[in-house]
Amino acid sequence: MASSQKLPSFSCELRIIQAQNIEFIKPMKNLFARFYLPAGNNKRIQLNTKKVPSNSVPFWNESFNLECSCPQEFLQTLKQESLVLELRQSNTGPAVLKRILGSHLVGRGEIPWKTILEAPNMEFKEWVKVSGSDDCDDDATLRVPEVQVEIKIQVALDAEIKKENRRRRLNNWDECGCKHGHDQHAWCSTEDYDIFALGAILEAF
Repeated sequence: MASSQKLPSFSCELRIIQAQNIEFIKPMKNLFARFYLPAGNNKRIQLNTKKVPSNSVPFWNESFNLECSCPQEFLQTLKQESLVLELRQSNTGPAVLKRILGSHLVGRGEIPWKTILEAPNMEFKEWVKVSGSDDCDDDATLRVPEVQVEIKIQVALDAEIKKENRRRRLNNWDECGCKHGHDQHAWCSTEDYDIFALGAILEAF
């Protein structure tokens, strides 16, 4: 247990704000964002936002808070990875049919972790293009959909410093407008990095 406390703590606050340039999307289907984050050992974590109507400007303003104590090797290799962002629409119809068909991909984009980690104070807030939709590619006059994302990273070596900074930073997020507060999930335990992936599996909204 004593050795596990010496592992660097990694904290990531991920906020999905809104989307734009979605005029081509069918308005009868709900829209949501999906993130994939690297979890080591060729595994990744999937996060899904809540579903919102696509017949207006999609607005989530939804936050996730992820923390883990992880090996130094993870931090060293993270810069070679990317955070994958997908904009998706849920299929309509019976629940059984929706489970079979899954959701429809509107577009996909990537944010290099190197860009995030090398940003001032490791804070990133940008409009991310999500291209690749067949619907959008059919009409060159349509603008590529974009999703506004905010990411805040903190790496600490002392557990108490990590807790204090996390408490202060969460207080700073009180103005984000989240209706139900912030989602907080553990990425991994302090005992075994392999639990990293298991501890952060979230159910789809």
